[in-house]
Amino acid sequence: MSKVNLAIPSIDAEMIIPKKTILKEMNLPEGYQYVSFTNQHQDKVQKLLDELNVNFNIDQIMQAQRTIFKEHCVLVEYQHELVACASLCQDEDACLYLAFVAVREAHQYKGIGRAMVSRICKQFDRMKTRYPLCAKVNAQALEEIKLLNRMEFTPFLGKTKNKSEQEVEQDWNVITELLRK
Repeated sequence: MSKVNLAIPSIDAEMIIPKKTILKEMNLPEGYQYVSFTNQHQDKVQKLLDELNVNFNIDQIMQAQRTIFKEHCVLVEYQHELVACASLCQDEDACLYLAFVAVREAHQYKGIGRAMVSRICKQFDRMKTRYPLCAKVNAQALEEIKLLNRMEFTPFLGKTKNKSEQEVEQDWNVITELLRK
């Protein structure tokens, strides 16, 4: 994901992908490697998200759902430096969702985001749930929306906990216009 564009209006939306849509996990580019999340990564992840203007508080998430985050946070290093992360989190209804995809600017457009999302989708496919994977997105992160769309995620146009079906559709109309520009 590129840096969040704060000049764009903040519009929260959701995208979904049915289980078993991603058939194979994509490989990271040469020289990049996955690492397991440890407590030492917490500050590094927050720093990366802050660099990209991603409004996500790791401390809050770690207090509320440490186990979920640790088990489902995908970290990528290059030469022992954290360059990317993505994570599943849990909402108030105990449903898992893709919370963010973040790649340091100098390492973008190399397939790292696609590889992380494919890994998360394959992990999600192995879980016992009847729901599709949901991704929480924001119009300010258009590159993330484009990436997820290329990977078969589609806009969710139904009623959500906070928005009517009509409000959701209006939001996606605005986001679609921003994507066309």
